[in-house]
Amino acid sequence: MKNILIIEDSKIINNIIKKELTKLKFFTAQAFTLKEAKEQLQTKKFHLIILDLHLPDGEGSELIANIQSLTKTKVVVLTSSQDEELREELFQYGIVDYIIKDKNLLYSISEIVKVITHLNTKTKEKILIIDDSKFICKQVKTILEPRNYKVISAYTAKTGLQKLHKEDFKLIILDMELPDLHGIDVLEFIRKDIRFLHLPIIVLSGTSTPEIIRNVLKNGANDFLKKPFVFEEFILKVDLWIDYFKKEQELAEKTFKLQFMNENLEKLVYEEVQKNRSKDKLMFAQSRQAQMGEMLAMIAHQWRQPLHAISAAVSVIDLKVKNKQFDYEMSKNITSKIEKYIQHLSSTIDDFRDFFKPQKEMRITNFEVIFSKAHSLIESSLYNKNIQIKLNTSLVKEFNSYENELVQVVLNILKNAEDSLTERAVLKPQISVDINEYTILIEDNAGGIDDEILPKIFDPYFSTKSKNGTGLGLYMSKIIVEEHCHGTLQVKNGKKGAQFTITLSDQEENNVSL
Repeated sequence: MKNILIIEDSKIINNIIKKELTKLKFFTAQAFTLKEAKEQLQTKKFHLIILDLHLPDGEGSELIANIQSLTKTKVVVLTSSQDEELREELFQYGIVDYIIKDKNLLYSISEIVKVITHLNTKTKEKILIIDDSKFICKQVKTILEPRNYKVISAYTAKTGLQKLHKEDFKLIILDMELPDLHGIDVLEFIRKDIRFLHLPIIVLSGTSTPEIIRNVLKNGANDFLKKPFVFEEFILKVDLWIDYFKKEQELAEKTFKLQFMNENLEKLVYEEVQKNRSKDKLMFAQSRQAQMGEMLAMIAHQWRQPLHAISAAVSVIDLKVKNKQFDYEMSKNITSKIEKYIQHLSSTIDDFRDFFKPQKEMRITNFEVIFSKAHSLIESSLYNKNIQIKLNTSLVKEFNSYENELVQVVLNILKNAEDSLTERAVLKPQISVDINEYTILIEDNAGGIDDEILPKIFDPYFSTKSKNGTGLGLYMSKIIVEEHCHGTLQVKNGKKGAQFTITLSDQEENNVSL
C-alpha cells in the first residue's frame, strides 16, 4: 500500500487523514471532487482509495464501477451514509471495508490503518470454497480477493478434498448440498485427518433450522451462515476465523518449542556449556598468545643490557690478550661477571617458562609472592620507561589457588597500566600496589578510564588501546579470578587513575579445575 488517494470534499477531514497516514510513511494524494479524483486516477497508479460517497459534483460510488480491478486498486469507503442496501451492494462489488465517519474521526482513521496493515501482509492466505454453485464461488472470490486472500474453488466434494490435501489452506467454506456427498459427510472426512483437526470451517446452507445448525456444529464446523448471507457479516467471520487459526498455529508452535526445550533442557544446557567452554578456551589461547608476544618483547629488553656487558667483557679479554696484559686475577674477575650475566639470562628464561607452564593443581601462595613473580617479568620494561612501583604490604595471608594464573592476571593489569602511562605521557609515572590479607589493589596515575566505557572494560574484544590491543586480557583475567579462583576482580576510577582490585576468599579446599 505505497500510494493512497484520499477522495473527500471536506478539506479539514481530508487533511487530517493525509497527516495521519503521512506519519506512517505512506505517500498520499488528495482529491476534493469527483472530477479531480478521475483526473488523478487517469495519470497515476494508486494501491488504495479512501472514498467519500457524497461529493459536490457526483456520487463516489460511480468510481467503483469504473475501476477495472478492485483486486489491484482497493477501495475503503469512509462515509457518514448508513444506507444498508448501498453498503451491501458496495461489498458485492468488492470494496475492502465500509467505515462510518462519526464524531470520533481518529478512531475511523485507526480502522483504516488496521485495514491497510492487513492488506500489507506479504503472504496471501488461501481459502478453499467447496460449493457446486459457480455463482456463489465467483461472488466469494469477488469480495475476498481484494482483502488479500486467494480463493480456490471446488464444485464437488471429491475435488475439494483432493485440493485440500495438495495445498495449505487457512479456511474452508463448505456448502451442505453437494452433488456427490452431503456436507456433514465432508465434515467427518476432514476432521478424521489430524492435519485438519483445527482448520476453521464455515458452513453455508439454504436452510437454517435449529437441528441443521446443531448437526453442523457438532460434526466439526466452526461457524454457520444461511444463504443468502450478508456480505459484511461474511467478511467479518472470514477475517475472524483466519486470524484465530493463525494465532492458534503460532501458539501451538511456541508450545511445541517450549515442550521440546523442557524435555531436552539438560542436553541443551550441556551443549551450550560446551560451546561456551570452547569459546573460552579459544579466547584464553588468544590471550596467552598476545601475552607471549609482549613477554618476548620484555625479554628482549631484559637481555639487551647483559648481552652488551658480556660483549664488552669479551672485548676487554681480547684487548688484554693482544697486549699481553691478561693475568689470572683479571681472568677470574671477568669470568665471574660473565657468569653473573649468563645466570640473569637463564633466570629470565626460567621465569618465562614457568609463567606459561600449564598449572592443573592449586598451591599455597599469597599476593606478595604473586606480585613479585609478575613484577620480575615486567621490571626491566618499567625501568626503561621510568615507571616507579610503590609497594605497600600490611597483613599478608596465604590461600590455596592457581598461582600461575593469578600471576598472569596481575601481569596483565601492570602491563595495561604501563601502556596507559606511556600513551598519555605522564610526567612522573607511578603504579601503586597495596597488598592486605587476601586483597591486592593496583592503581596507576594515568587519569583513569572514561566513565562511558568503564562498564565495558571486561567485555570480550573490547580494548581502549590505540593499537595492538586484543581486547581479551581483562576479559580472561575476570574469568580466571571469578570462575577459576572463586574471587572477585573489580575496577573503578581512584583519585589518580584506574584502580583494579582482586579479592580472594580464605578457602582451604577448592575442587574446581581449569
